[in-house]
Amino acid sequence: MRLIRLTAEYIADLIDGHIGHRGPHLESSALTLGSFDGLHRGHMELIRSVQQARSERDLASGAVFTFMQHPRLVLEPDPEPFLLTTWREKLSVLHESGCKVIVAADFCPALSRLTYREFVEKFLVGYLGMKHLVAGHDVHLGASRGGTAETLAAMGQELGYSMEVLQAVREKEDVISSSAIRRLVLAGNMPEATAMLGRPYALWGEVTPGDRRGREIGYPTANIMPLDEMKLLPESGVYAVRVQVPGDVVLNGTSGVQRGVLRRVNESLPEVDMNGDLLSAATADWAVFDGMLNFGYVPTFHGDGLPQRRIEANIFGFDGDLRGRNVKVDWIQRLRGERKFAGADDLVQQLEKDKVQAKAVLAGLA
Repeated sequence: MRLIRLTAEYIADLIDGHIGHRGPHLESSALTLGSFDGLHRGHMELIRSVQQARSERDLASGAVFTFMQHPRLVLEPDPEPFLLTTWREKLSVLHESGCKVIVAADFCPALSRLTYREFVEKFLVGYLGMKHLVAGHDVHLGASRGGTAETLAAMGQELGYSMEVLQAVREKEDVISSSAIRRLVLAGNMPEATAMLGRPYALWGEVTPGDRRGREIGYPTANIMPLDEMKLLPESGVYAVRVQVPGDVVLNGTSGVQRGVLRRVNESLPEVDMNGDLLSAATADWAVFDGMLNFGYVPTFHGDGLPQRRIEANIFGFDGDLRGRNVKVDWIQRLRGERKFAGADDLVQQLEKDKVQAKAVLAGLA
């Protein structure tokens, strides 16, 4: 996977004509572009069409043009967490999809002021060698959103690129969109969010030290801190989940396989530097477990509750030390809301029921 970084400074130089042909340059490309938050089924259809066009038209590259920072992070003074996919998650999904070239631009004032004609001519055609554009049904590019399907197609005849516009992808009767998926996640409706995404809604996080009360009552938990504070989290409650843990922390028993491991997978969480530049997209070995998770204020042990919600995952059959390591959580189904219990005994009785229910839900997954 090749990542072409367009920083704000580089973008300004390109606009002013100072770059010329220095730096990354694609000989010919099929291309699609957008924020792609979520990389849902509609987005993936655009990417599939780019790959197909590259092959059919014998072009050198198939590329995705996207932004390192979602435009809302730049335009809104103090946004609430809303990201369906953080930057590293986006890179991971694109890598797994087989995408070979990612153009990662800073969303900056200089770029936002460009008309659609300037943007297409300078960046897409002049810099990235675009010969074929794949656009969504609601495409609008450039300042004042003047780059519509009609105006872009007309300009293609002038600049020498072809264009296809894909129709909206639907789940049942509903158009699949990032905003629709955000509403489902906030409501805790994970099965419908999964249907629109084409995969479970996922969180990458770091395991941090907890108060060990779960271990004391027979339900040890991994306390998970999201890797990005702008990651959208679901409604509070108890969830059936699937958890990926680094393969090297899975302890082997006498049989050679730790109890509870469903399978081993290779998946990348691309390594990036502080500027978002790609350092490595190497795949790593992960072990997959079933589990259940409480996301909330933990009122049973903390009076009126903690000031901030906590993610605590009980990983079925896991035996190892995850502190300081990254894990991936797939949110499968909300089982119930969080509530305060009279004491630890009442909580344990409910956790036993939750575990039975979680296992029944997860047994139905492939």
